[in-house]
Amino acid sequence: MALRGKRPSPVTSAAFAAGVIPFVLHAWAALRGSLAQDDFVITYHAAKSGPFDFGYFFQDYHGHFAPGGFLLADVLTAWAPLNFAVLMAPVLVMQAASSVLLWAVLVRCFGRRWGILVPFAMFTTSTLLLVPTLWWAYAIQIAPVLLAATAALHAHVRYLADGGRWAIATVAWTVFGLAFYEKAVFIPVLIAGITVLLGISLRRHLVLMGVLAAVVAGYAVVFLALTTSQVGQGGGAVTVGTVADMTGRMLGDTLIPGLVGGPWSGPGPGATFAASPVAVRIPLLLLAVVVLVAGIRVGGLRARKAWLLLGLVFVADIGLSAATRLTEVGPELGSDPRYVADLALVVALCLAFAFLEPRPLDRPSDTVPSTAKRPVALALCLALIASSAVGFSRLAPGLRFDHSREFLANARASIEREPDLVLFDTTVPNDVLHGWFGENARTSRVVGLIPGFQFDQPTSQMSLLDDTGTARTITGVEPVSRGVPGPVAGCGYTVGEHLVRVPLDTPVLGRYLLRIDYFTSDGGEGFVDRDGTRVPVWFQPGLHTMYLPIEGLFDKIGFQLSAKGAPVCLAKVDVGKPLTQ
Repeated sequence: MALRGKRPSPVTSAAFAAGVIPFVLHAWAALRGSLAQDDFVITYHAAKSGPFDFGYFFQDYHGHFAPGGFLLADVLTAWAPLNFAVLMAPVLVMQAASSVLLWAVLVRCFGRRWGILVPFAMFTTSTLLLVPTLWWAYAIQIAPVLLAATAALHAHVRYLADGGRWAIATVAWTVFGLAFYEKAVFIPVLIAGITVLLGISLRRHLVLMGVLAAVVAGYAVVFLALTTSQVGQGGGAVTVGTVADMTGRMLGDTLIPGLVGGPWSGPGPGATFAASPVAVRIPLLLLAVVVLVAGIRVGGLRARKAWLLLGLVFVADIGLSAATRLTEVGPELGSDPRYVADLALVVALCLAFAFLEPRPLDRPSDTVPSTAKRPVALALCLALIASSAVGFSRLAPGLRFDHSREFLANARASIEREPDLVLFDTTVPNDVLHGWFGENARTSRVVGLIPGFQFDQPTSQMSLLDDTGTARTITGVEPVSRGVPGPVAGCGYTVGEHLVRVPLDTPVLGRYLLRIDYFTSDGGEGFVDRDGTRVPVWFQPGLHTMYLPIEGLFDKIGFQLSAKGAPVCLAKVDVGKPLTQ
């Protein structure tokens, strides 16, 4: 007689569906997305940094301290530059692992019962996590923290039940999370909160709590020492009014709708959610109040403790947002799910503890679940999945970055058509990489990792990428300054082994393209000199045009041959903006 494996229980099968369906939708959208904005900056500098460039790993990136994320970017970029599927693969793995670990935590705390299906589905279907993690730069922050939090909680409940070395895993996962995102400081708070909600005194585990506190304190010292760029930046004010406005948006536009698969009004500007109509927000707020009150009626003191834990983390999120981003972005940041996404896990846990009585950790978890609550649990789970599918399908296009994907595809096609392409390094459209990134918002930072591209090299045929990423041949310049005509009839300026300076009719400030029309009977190596800054060039025999980017404040340009040879006649020198076909 053949032995058959044990079939999963109905509640486990339902949880599998609640985890897999939103995961598949998210993976489908994620793998059809593209790099954009910070993604290009992070990957470009990852490629240019050395394998042990601690300055890159421990940089202050707009107020974030994320050596783990930069290390991950370094490895993935070295393996497959600008390959979005490769970059997203670890995020998807961590997302799946977080869901599995959360289910394991819920089963250990409450047993395999139908009641845990609802908070689990609320976590897996939450658009607070599914939507912003389509943006890779944010995904490599929050996904490792969720993995670290669920793994640390799983190790902790194992430690509470079995003791032993599970406490080491709890601390290790906390450190892992802190390496990616500062919001991992909430992991020890969750560990302490879950301990209390399980009815276990913190005094019995003072050593573990002390170690976690020391880890957070050490991290805070390092974080504050290395990051200062985002504290108090911007011209906005932090007042009671602006904080209240931001908090209202967080609750009404983002947090509460995002926990039930919404909002269903579509994306807003940037990474934000569009505000839901009042007719939607008010019922959702009332529903949240009903859940809070019902939890207290069902769970009593335990529910009050659970809601207190949730409130503590939410207030901390508000404080962090107000201290670091409110003056720069304004109250509108309350509509951005990235600032409250971490609450999806906290809400799921607190909801479970408010409505369900935890079981003793030493009791086996393989008991047969009661079917009394199955219809309600399945109905709520299906409603969350359906709501999330609708909300996600409307919100996801806002962070798919279709223009960036088109830009990269056209750039790759251009270099395939013309392998010797030399590009003038221009800025890119703001929806690919915004101008506030300064020098990073250039074509070379976006497509520079595609093999074959050359930028700003002296050449007789130069191109630039237009707003679609397609290469356009430069046919001339729109002059902002011209070289004063030379003294030699039929030649202009005669360039030999001594430096010849060509004065401009107007001083120039900024970055422009230099066009030189010249002729010579014999080619040779030379230099173009701008106030001592020399660029090697090659003068080809015959009549030619040379293009060369030039930048700074200058009113003359020098030319010189490297060795004796036939002189070069400079017939025309123009400085200006490139003109294309």
